[in-house]
Amino acid sequence: MGGQRGNGGGKKKGGNPGVGIDFKKVKHKVGKRLPKAQNETDTNFKARNINLPSQNAITEDKGGIAVNYQNHTLKELLNQTAHYNEKSRKHALEGLKDLFTRHPEELRAHVGLFYTTVVTRVADQESSVRTALQDL
Repeated sequence: MGGQRGNGGGKKKGGNPGVGIDFKKVKHKVGKRLPKAQNETDTNFKARNINLPSQNAITEDKGGIAVNYQNHTLKELLNQTAHYNEKSRKHALEGLKDLFTRHPEELRAHVGLFYTTVVTRVADQESSVRTALQDL
């Protein structure tokens, strides 16, 4: 009744040549390391220190001006006595004490400026600042 077709019901041959070649699955061997991808980005970097001795702020001399152990001048320390932070005011008073022990001539030269600035710390609301002023 029905005749046989040309293929006989087997596999189809022909079709579109080249389909699936771009996305061919690569079989990897067991225990071998995978090869690096072609689009892998190298993210390794090396860091090195740069030493600029001419810009070192700690050893910098402020042009013959008297400084304390933290390299602060009298003007900087007097400005810090009016700082809003309690610890900054306390450290400024301790810095003034150190400055005047290292350079007593600074106190004699700027006694008026010193007293007008520091007299406001007598009534400071923080006890640690008042005790630092008494130690001065």
